[in-house]
Amino acid sequence: MFKKMSIPVSYSLIQIGKTYLLLHNDYKESLLQRGIEEVKTFLKRSLHDTHYHEGRTLHPSIPLEDGKRMVLRQYSHGGLLGALTGNLYLIGSRSFRELALTEEIRSSGIPTIQPIGGIHQIVFGPFYRTYLLSLEIPHAKNLIQYFQQKGSHPSLENLLHKRKTIRSAGGLLGQFHRAGFYHNDLQLKNLLVVEDQVLIIDFDRSYRKATLSLRERIKNLLRLNRSVEKWKRFGLSITRTDRWRFLMAYAGGDQEIIKAIRKVLPSYSLGLFFHRCGWALEKIVRS
Repeated sequence: MFKKMSIPVSYSLIQIGKTYLLLHNDYKESLLQRGIEEVKTFLKRSLHDTHYHEGRTLHPSIPLEDGKRMVLRQYSHGGLLGALTGNLYLIGSRSFRELALTEEIRSSGIPTIQPIGGIHQIVFGPFYRTYLLSLEIPHAKNLIQYFQQKGSHPSLENLLHKRKTIRSAGGLLGQFHRAGFYHNDLQLKNLLVVEDQVLIIDFDRSYRKATLSLRERIKNLLRLNRSVEKWKRFGLSITRTDRWRFLMAYAGGDQEIIKAIRKVLPSYSLGLFFHRCGWALEKIVRS
């Protein structure tokens, strides 16, 4: 089934019944001994040592033998499709593709997570469930959590750190795009802060090209800005100056991208109006 797939260096492809596993060689034997191919049973055995990370669903974090922890992320659909199909997928292998791309991103020197495995579990016919395994990054916060922690009136020390983090995030995204990577779901929760470092994560359905077009880069930037606009409506403290500081770090002196952003802002603002209406409705429903 996956014979033509290019397996990343240091990984092994294993089949156990109807389950295919792509496991990092450093963790392969340990995970197989613990029965990782039966995910539900594996989780039950590890329940007493498990804590959870928030996302669309809760992601369990499980201890490994070397003192590190592993985050197990099950892929699931959102919206109406999620209500109809839940966590079932049709054709392809989402986790294997994301694992391979994540390793490619890491090899390009871009800070991100360390994947250690993917699971492709056939349910019936072409339908499957899939999981991604990665090492937990201790004390990491996504940008939403980070800005919430800093608050709207940070101390001078926190303000300087916030500005430095914003510039680091802009520079990181610039590096990501210049390397030809496109993020399919670029939003604040997919940028992590660990002390003075920013990481980019979650590459499901993302891709790499020799060179990203200006249109693709702008599309990513506007998607991230839409995430900022949404969370500002929920009280997140991000100013126009913060966004300008991010954009300047991203551009790195490239005036073409700045001009292109200014050119698309009028039409973008119209589309943003409809998103704001949806967010307002969401806020009412939550309250």
